[in-house]
Amino acid sequence: MSESEAPGTGRTPGGGSSGERAAGALDRGLAILTHVAGNRGVSTPEIAQALGLTRSTAYRLVDRLEEQGWLTHAPAAGQWQLGPTAVRLASAAVASTNLRDTAAPALRKLAELTQETVSLGVPNGLTMVFVHRERGTRPAVVTAELGASRPLHSSSLGRAYLAALPQQKLEDTLIELVRDPMSPVSAATVSEVHAEVERTRERGWSQDLRDFDESSCCCGAAVYDHTGMPVACISVAGVAERMAPLVPTYGPVVAQVCRELSSSLGYLPPGS
Repeated sequence: MSESEAPGTGRTPGGGSSGERAAGALDRGLAILTHVAGNRGVSTPEIAQALGLTRSTAYRLVDRLEEQGWLTHAPAAGQWQLGPTAVRLASAAVASTNLRDTAAPALRKLAELTQETVSLGVPNGLTMVFVHRERGTRPAVVTAELGASRPLHSSSLGRAYLAALPQQKLEDTLIELVRDPMSPVSAATVSEVHAEVERTRERGWSQDLRDFDESSCCCGAAVYDHTGMPVACISVAGVAERMAPLVPTYGPVVAQVCRELSSSLGYLPPGS
């Protein structure tokens, strides 16, 4: 079968040395994982178009990533999401710092208090990745698996992280958001993100009122380590109609939990 006639598997021989092919395939594979991580379900043709790949190359690489567990089928037909191998890698990154184990009791306590879904996310490029979750007793709309990601600009996890960054790091990150071809943030709209970050700083906690998902509302805050940098964020999410009026109540609670967790990681607030 020729390269142009490679539906499904797209397995084709390539030119050049084996080292060049391996390096090129690795770069393209990483680009695919980054793209899938930043999008909620994406098809192989969409991956090819977004990354400038031929369809045969995209199908070949996606098939390989699926075989190794980096990608798995999303609920929507023909779409992909990060797979169990990616989830294990994200979890290992957190486990290596014992952050998840340290945070787990606080997350369980918060879930018991609010009866809503409580999540722990860590930064990964221009997204936040779910690495731990405690479900409350109330019906939830948060169905994303561990390892799934949320954008910095429109999620409570991401906004909490942005607001916790030192000012120069924040400005640099916003520039990256504008420059990223996969980001909806543009030079014309970045001021809106900046304004929301400032509101988050003033409140002391972040909120997402149907911004990322029409069916849910959530609030969040950042966790700092001993260096004074944000290393994770915690969010409380629930069905929009129920959660929206509770966000102003739960926001300060999440912030207090994050302050206590930060203290256990050795963080000292400025002026302490």
